[in-house]
Amino acid sequence: MRLRERWEGLPVRLRAGLTALLLVLTLLLLWWLSGWAWPTRALAHRALEREHLFGHGEIVAEGEITHAEDASPFGQSGTHFVVSERDGRYAVSVLRPKWGFLWRSTEDLFWSYQVLIPTEEKPLTYVFLVSDPIYTVSSGLVHTSGWDYLLLVASADPDIVRVEVTIDLVSRDELEQDPDWGLHHGVTVTATETEPGSGLWLAHAVPDDSNGSTYVALRGYDAAGELVYTYIPQ
Repeated sequence: MRLRERWEGLPVRLRAGLTALLLVLTLLLLWWLSGWAWPTRALAHRALEREHLFGHGEIVAEGEITHAEDASPFGQSGTHFVVSERDGRYAVSVLRPKWGFLWRSTEDLFWSYQVLIPTEEKPLTYVFLVSDPIYTVSSGLVHTSGWDYLLLVASADPDIVRVEVTIDLVSRDELEQDPDWGLHHGVTVTATETEPGSGLWLAHAVPDDSNGSTYVALRGYDAAGELVYTYIPQ
């Protein structure tokens, strides 16, 4: 009772100020517990832009990240990507929901924030949005049967209207036999442009299961179907 009497004995303005301060501190604690999550994907992406000194870019693409059947999604369902462009550079963030209505970066993944910088000399460049194992069950045992890849490709050449991506898992011995092994044996898919004329493409592929490094080759074609640019990893 004494505490209540002391509280009620305080001036009204002081009580209002202390109540507001307590509310602010409570909200800050909840924000910290959420991992500094934001109420929208755009705000979460803007926070990453500031953190990485990218600047305020124009958001040009976003969408939900999907997974191949039987793949083990990292994080949880509802994961999204957001892309902004500034001065020919693209900031790419991968965001996951928190508490159902807040958004935060997937900071435990190396691809939670990346920057794509296509140039005249290298007009096609890419980043991974997803790199997940695919599991199968046989005789009660769980096995890895392959990998699920989702890539984002950015172009600096307006003449490129179609993009092909070749993905393979290549061992050191295979590369020693043939530096272009992945190009000959990998899975080739045609990427899907996020919006017509955006210069951004999504490529989803599941290469054959193998032990080795990820091999990614890119090809860009013009409206006449002529090959404009090829990227082959060295």
